[in-house]
Amino acid sequence: VVDEEHDASYKQQEGFRYSARDLALARAQRLSIPVVLGSATPSLESLERAQSGRATLLSLPGRTGGAKPPAIHLIDLRRHAATQGIATPTVLTIKRHLDAGAQVLLFINRRGYAPTLLCQSCGWIAPCNSCDARLTVHLASGGRERGTLACHHCGAEAPRPERCPRCGYELHPLGHGTERVEETLAEFFPGHAIERFDRDSLRAPQQLTDAIDRVHSGSARILVGTQMLTKGHHFPDVTLVGVLNADQSLFSTDFRAAERLAQTIVQVAGRAGRAD
Repeated sequence: VVDEEHDASYKQQEGFRYSARDLALARAQRLSIPVVLGSATPSLESLERAQSGRATLLSLPGRTGGAKPPAIHLIDLRRHAATQGIATPTVLTIKRHLDAGAQVLLFINRRGYAPTLLCQSCGWIAPCNSCDARLTVHLASGGRERGTLACHHCGAEAPRPERCPRCGYELHPLGHGTERVEETLAEFFPGHAIERFDRDSLRAPQQLTDAIDRVHSGSARILVGTQMLTKGHHFPDVTLVGVLNADQSLFSTDFRAAERLAQTIVQVAGRAGRAD
């Protein structure tokens, strides 16, 4: 059984390159045993395999316990005002669900405070000196301090400059990550505890376990996180999921970008309304 067979983590692209899912298929073929590829969002090649008759399609159309599938609403940011990346209809909907005693989950596929540090005078963007990527802005652990710059590609770090090294103009963080969303939500909903799920806040397995316990106990009312939150978790009191800046994933060099975005939205939407 290969569960979540669509997941990119089955494919190793550094060192010894292989796909665990495809190896399972090859090994099962040699041993003449059946393989179950399980997923709520199958990969396109698995769907094609089923449609062509080379695989048997087994459907599970209903959710457990009679729960209904979530209704999905698209918010066009060209028509609605947004504060720090969160549209006004989203803020109002979050308030309604929190007032009803439920929990809310917000997903954004960027960790850190902002993806880029930009000079609005000359256009300088903080580069990584160790590779070809841009540096991501991170807050210091104490909160609103200057923080650091980190490369999410090679792991290099650098102090956050106060002024543009090219022209001396003031620098501004551009875009939104989990840290910035958490900060904005704390301003909007000061009476509700927020739990952030990303690799920066939950570095050890015990930290993740403790965070999940706080969600299940009800002490955490708002969940903010990256793909760490999209699948595998059962949060019965979560009735609303917000996907922030969803179409950013389309601006990618990965030819599977549209496929991955669709899978992510369906997976994270599945965290909502899992109970009665």
